Amino acid sequence: MSSLSLAQHAVRLHTVLERPIAEVLKQHGLSRGELDVLGALASGGDARPQELSSQLLLTTGGLSNILRRLENDGHVTREASRTDARSSIVRLTAQGEEVAWKTGAAVTEVIERALAAVDPSVVEAADDHLHRVLVALDEDDPVHRTFS
Repeated sequence: MSSLSLAQHAVRLHTVLERPIAEVLKQHGLSRGELDVLGALASGGDARPQELSSQLLLTTGGLSNILRRLENDGHVTREASRTDARSSIVRLTAQGEEVAWKTGAAVTEVIERALAAVDPSVVEAADDHLHRVLVALDEDDPVHRTFS
């Protein structure tokens, strides 16, 4: 029963945090997927679309749409790979980097406000336990990005 309870708590926490996060994203003109892509590029540097798709658990079609919007908005560029003509490299523009860090910092701030009533040691323990669950599931990679 504790597995079901863990899942229910994780979903509930996601729902509670998603409301203020969605408002921040709306103010910054980004979707969750767009911020995820910008954040991955800001913290990890240039990447192939296949790498982003795998890291962020996005379908290639969904990622294509996100990259098209980000490119149209001047946040990223896509260039042909020098080593593989069938592939491209996605890079943040200076504008994209600024948007990634500003929006990421605003999201971090709203999460901190939402969790302000929770004792910091409880947040730290929950983070540690969820980290261990995700490591055991081999799903921990994309979650370690900071915007501070």
